Amino acid sequence: MKSLRLAAMVVALAFPFTGSVLAKEAICFTSDDGRYPCNFTPLFKDGSFEISAATKPTYRLIMQEKNVANGYGDFGTGRRIFLPGEYIRSSADSACWENTETNTKICAW
Repeated sequence: MKSLRLAAMVVALAFPFTGSVLAKEAICFTSDDGRYPCNFTPLFKDGSFEISAATKPTYRLIMQEKNVANGYGDFGTGRRIFLPGEYIRSSADSACWENTETNTKICAW
């Protein structure tokens, strides 16, 4: 299981934050930026995804196990930053992920 997590993290960092033909228009919410229109791109067929929008940070949630993800953000520098804590799928809204350490939330509808 640890090797699978490591492989997912390597893949997450290896691929740049770029648009994709798989991107879909969505409404996103983050604790820092509120609600805004965004692009939602599924990754790796395991539930991992990326959200992006002009003038907003780009976020990636990479699944570690069912309903548990690690987060990465690009805050306009072109560099992916590992976000502390784990993101757990919200029991109140399955489109939302809540961080166990920072109490921040990322949602995509």
